[in-house]
Amino acid sequence: MVAVAALALSATVSAAGQDAQAGQTVFKDPATGQIRNPTATEAKQFNDLRAAQRKADVAARKASGAPAAGVPRLQSNGILVADLDESSMTYSVVRRNAHGGLDHECVDGAHAAAKTLSTPVTTQSKEHQNEVQ
Repeated sequence: MVAVAALALSATVSAAGQDAQAGQTVFKDPATGQIRNPTATEAKQFNDLRAAQRKADVAARKASGAPAAGVPRLQSNGILVADLDESSMTYSVVRRNAHGGLDHECVDGAHAAAKTLSTPVTTQSKEHQNEVQ
């Protein structure tokens, strides 16, 4: 009985850790380009924008008749599946900078890719890392 409770608890802790990880963000200062902690106002604005975008994405998906994203369902053959929305897609955006070189950046979702393309390329060199967090 104790072993079963321990296994159930470890599964719950593991799932909670994954949920917390999925919501992690990094804030980059718009003026300096350096990573820093956002102010309370900046964090609220970002979270409000992200919530509004998620709500719009869910409404668009529902209007198109597509199944809800991220909701697991069991198929008749015993396989557990979940449909993913476009925000699960990673886009590689390549732009030509002022010096004629190419700048490469990986972003999640079509909205982020479009925003990246509409943002002017800086002349600062960037180190590219595409890591799973």
